[in-house]
Amino acid sequence: MGWVDFSSEDRDRVRDVIKQLSEPGTLDELGIGALRDGFADLMFPGFSTIQTRAKYLITIPRIIRDYLALKPAQQRKQSPQQYLEQQENQLARALTLQHQNEGVTGIIGSTMKEGESVARLPSSVYWVALRTWGIINTQASLNQFLQSVKPPESSLGSSLLDEADDADGVSTDSRVHLDRYDPQWIEDVHITLTESEAVFLSDKLQNGPINSLPSQFELSGLLKEVLDEDLAGFAQLAVWVAAKPDLAQRTRDTVEMAYAFSELIYGAHLRFNIVVARNNQREDLLDQYESHWLDWRKVRQAGPEQVLQWLAATKITLQGRTGAFLMEWSERLANNASVVVLDALVEKQALGNKKERSILKKRLPDNYRWIGMSRLDFRWAQVRTILRDIQEGLPC
Repeated sequence: MGWVDFSSEDRDRVRDVIKQLSEPGTLDELGIGALRDGFADLMFPGFSTIQTRAKYLITIPRIIRDYLALKPAQQRKQSPQQYLEQQENQLARALTLQHQNEGVTGIIGSTMKEGESVARLPSSVYWVALRTWGIINTQASLNQFLQSVKPPESSLGSSLLDEADDADGVSTDSRVHLDRYDPQWIEDVHITLTESEAVFLSDKLQNGPINSLPSQFELSGLLKEVLDEDLAGFAQLAVWVAAKPDLAQRTRDTVEMAYAFSELIYGAHLRFNIVVARNNQREDLLDQYESHWLDWRKVRQAGPEQVLQWLAATKITLQGRTGAFLMEWSERLANNASVVVLDALVEKQALGNKKERSILKKRLPDNYRWIGMSRLDFRWAQVRTILRDIQEGLPC
């Protein structure tokens, strides 16, 4: 794939979409992905579905700091971009070797073969998180930032970072933050966090976007509790949050709205799958999904006025007629419209959203299962893993 006149962030965004299309449960047949992401950005800013472990929030700044510590003569031989890519590939090999045969998950590049490079560098995956949580102070894209990190020719790289950082962990250029500077860190690197790293990231969470869930978990002292609970899905998390008055009201309201949206649109995806099953003569799936539908209809869903609240809260503008679809879907449900009317509404939205690319236009394999989104997770699975890394690294 050629990348002409695209910024690095544009390329990353396209790659994200391509990756999502290859994963089950991510096809956005009804066009509601923007609102889902709007809620996810409010609750879990900086996080994404392709992040794996908290360690990369530490290793990327470490590599940048290592480059700053090079002498100017060494920097002239290798750009920051080249150095970062080289070191991230070295990191992948080091972590893979360190945890060989341990069953450890989340090491980016662990499957690459000799001579290969990491397909998606952690720096591109975690850049927004590094900015959002104040680990790197910049609003620039990754490439823009790397173009600016090189110290003046006259500075002596070897004198930049000879000692451990001062208390606030700020580097010489005052933008790259760490718990402490360790020039030999990669020699014995592990995917788990050291106590110092965990304390550093915990502090960043406490001082991050105040109404986000990670910040609220830290500020309320509930991080350990939320991780100890069996809250594998967002629905379970939402119920737990609703019962925690120590969390900010605004945060709880956001979670409540996100959960209501997830439930409302689940019904639409359920009818969509019923239509697909009918079109493909899958009587087994049809019976199963119709049973799920009857259960789902027993619970009152959000109305049009709540849909307007969601759009206002997330500041999202939905493309095409998706906003009108959400309003009409909720209104039809409130008025007990027949499934014939509801199916027609869902079909119209799917075809309007995807046109000729819609699943409704395709003959599916005989063994296909659920198509598209189900109940929404809003990145909670990935955030939970990263928060657990931090919690497990903290002193008891």
